[in-house]
Amino acid sequence: MANSAQYSGVSPEVYNSLKSKLSGFGINLQGTSGKVSEKGVSADYAFDEANQTLSIQNVNVSFPASMMFSSDKVLGMISEAVTKAGGKQV
Repeated sequence: MANSAQYSGVSPEVYNSLKSKLSGFGINLQGTSGKVSEKGVSADYAFDEANQTLSIQNVNVSFPASMMFSSDKVLGMISEAVTKAGGKQV
């Protein structure tokens, strides 16, 4: 079970697109780094605009999100959104 991922080619536009997509699921990233813990999903994140990288770590899924999602599923959704916006997983 994966609980972290690294992405490159993440421009500010890609990051904002990801933030928008995740907010549709009730997960709101504040600023460029921090910890999110909402609706049973928690993770640490860090976006480095200068290097155009994004790090998602310590993904944990508990109730109520665990009724529908696993950490692998959450990371898959993030990877899909980053890839569709032009970034790539490393």
